Amino acid sequence: MTLREDLSMARQGPKLPAEVRLTAVLSVLSGELSIQDAARRHRVAPMTIQKWRDRFLEAGRDALANDRLSGPVTGESVTEQRMRLENEQLKLALAEATVQLRIWQKGAEHVDQVPSKTSRR
Repeated sequence: MTLREDLSMARQGPKLPAEVRLTAVLSVLSGELSIQDAARRHRVAPMTIQKWRDRFLEAGRDALANDRLSGPVTGESVTEQRMRLENEQLKLALAEATVQLRIWQKGAEHVDQVPSKTSRR
């Protein structure tokens, strides 16, 4: 992909919904897609995918460092509360996706040991 294509993709269309951005980030983090592939799929520049990934990881790191999951934080604005809740949901989604990926990987390791219904063993 050329720089011109990257720039034209970055200028296209409205902002993607958070669920779509989350899907793109999780697919990159899990290794399912490269940054380039995710960018092509979602019609954004690769740098955009990198920024989404970096912001996602930074928010998770900050939440762990601040230990803000233990209860509601007083003095937060509505926007901060919404962002905190969204961050918690994203971390849970990432954890679920990671567990599912590991289950699939373990299953793939043993697929040759499962007899087929049509085999005559």
